Amino acid sequence: MLLTRGSRRAASDDAPTVRGAHPADRYPLDDPYFSTPPRHVACLLGAAVTGLPLLVPSGPANTALADVGILAFVVGAFVWMKRDGTPVLVPYLLPVTVLVVAGAVAAYHVQVAVALLPVVQDLFLLAWGAALANAVRRRRRLLEVLLRTWVWSSLFWASVLCAGRVAGISWMAGTSARDGGRASLTFGDPNLAANYFLLGLGLLLATSVVRRKTVRVLAVAVLLLALVFTGSNGAAVGLATMTGVVLVAGLGRRHGVAAAVSTALLLAAAVAVVAPRVDVNGIGATASDSVQVLRDSLGRTGESSGSREELAGETFALYLGGDLVGVGPGQTKATLKGTGAPYVKEAHNDYLATIVERGVLGGVGLVVLLLAVGARLGRCATGRQSAWVRDLVPRPEALLAAGCALAVGALFYEVLHFRHVWAFLGLVAGIDPGAVRDRLLRGPRTWWGR
Repeated sequence: MLLTRGSRRAASDDAPTVRGAHPADRYPLDDPYFSTPPRHVACLLGAAVTGLPLLVPSGPANTALADVGILAFVVGAFVWMKRDGTPVLVPYLLPVTVLVVAGAVAAYHVQVAVALLPVVQDLFLLAWGAALANAVRRRRRLLEVLLRTWVWSSLFWASVLCAGRVAGISWMAGTSARDGGRASLTFGDPNLAANYFLLGLGLLLATSVVRRKTVRVLAVAVLLLALVFTGSNGAAVGLATMTGVVLVAGLGRRHGVAAAVSTALLLAAAVAVVAPRVDVNGIGATASDSVQVLRDSLGRTGESSGSREELAGETFALYLGGDLVGVGPGQTKATLKGTGAPYVKEAHNDYLATIVERGVLGGVGLVVLLLAVGARLGRCATGRQSAWVRDLVPRPEALLAAGCALAVGALFYEVLHFRHVWAFLGLVAGIDPGAVRDRLLRGPRTWWGR
C-alpha cells in the first residue's frame, strides 16, 4: 500500500509510484513515521515548548524553569530514539563545534572560568535543537504536536501579557520601574519577549494550525498588540523585515522569480526614496510627549539608537585593539569596564559579540552557522516538501521571513542564546526537504547530520 499526496488513500501493492512525488510520500502506511509516538515524548515536547517563556525567576548560571522542561524532553527523546535503534543526526554540529572551540580557547586565554558558561549553554541549546529536529523528522505526529503547541501557547502567553498590561497588573504583564511601561511577561527582558512573540507570529502565518480566517486575524492582532506592549524597536524592524520577505517570497512561490525580483526592487526603491525624508528624531520627540505606549517605543528611538551606536563603537574598538583569540565568551561588559569605557554593557549584537569574545575562529563559526541556517530555510521555502509537511506548513515562506527577522534582530540583541530561537532552528532542520531526501535515498551524507 502506498501513500499518495498526503491522503490516506491506498493503492494496490503493485501500483506504480507517482513520478516526481517526494520520497516521504512513498512511505507505506505502516511505516513508523506515521505511527503514534510514545505518549511521554509528546507530552514532554508539549511541556517544553509551552514553558519557553518561564525565565523568571531565574536560578544560578541563568537557569530557569524553562530549562527543566527542555532537559526533560532532550533526555526523553534521546532515550526513546536509542531504544528504537534509530540513528541520531545533529544539525548545525559543525558550526557550533567551531563556536564552542573558539569560546573555550578564548576562555583559557583570558583565564576566566565563568567564560566557559556560555560554551556550556551552546552545547545545551544544540542538544535541544537536535532532539527537536530528530523528533519531528522521525514521527509526523510530533511535528503536529510541536506546531500546535507552539502557536497556541504563544497566543496564550500573548493574551496573558495583554490582559495584564490593559488591567494594570504589573506582575502579570511583567512591567517594572526599570523598564517603565514596557511589558516582558516572564521573560525578564522586553526585547526577549518581543522576539518570542515575533517568532510566534511567523509560525502562525506559516502553519495551518489556525485555519479559520477570522480566528487567524484575531490571533495576529493579539500577537501584534503584545509586540506593541513590549515597546521593542528592534522587534518593529524585524516585523518590517518579515513583512517584506513574506511578500516577496510569497509572490515568487506563486508567480515565479520575475514577480519576486520586481517586487523586491520596487520595495527597495520605495525605502531608498522614503527613508531619507523620515525625521526619526522628530517622530521620537512627538511620541515622547504622547501616550505611554508610544513613549516606551517610538519615544525611545533617539536614545536607543544613540546608545546602540555608542556601544557598537566601543565593542568594535575592543576587537580592533585586541588579539585574534577574543576576550572570552560573555566578557564584553567586564572588558569594557576594565578599559574605562564610558558606556558599559553587554554587546547586544551577535555579530560583534562573536568576533570580540571568540575571535576570528568564532567569526568563522558564526558565518558557517548562518550559511547552514540560510540553506535550510531556503530549501524549506522553495524545496519540494512531502504532502504531510505541506498540509501542516502550507506557507513556508513565512519561515524564511522569520529567519530573516532573527538575523536582523541579532543586530540589536544576542539571539543565539535564546531558547525559542534554537527550537525554531530545530524545527527548520526537522522539515528540511534536502535533509529528509538525503536520509531516505542515500542515508546521512556527512557526519555533522545534514
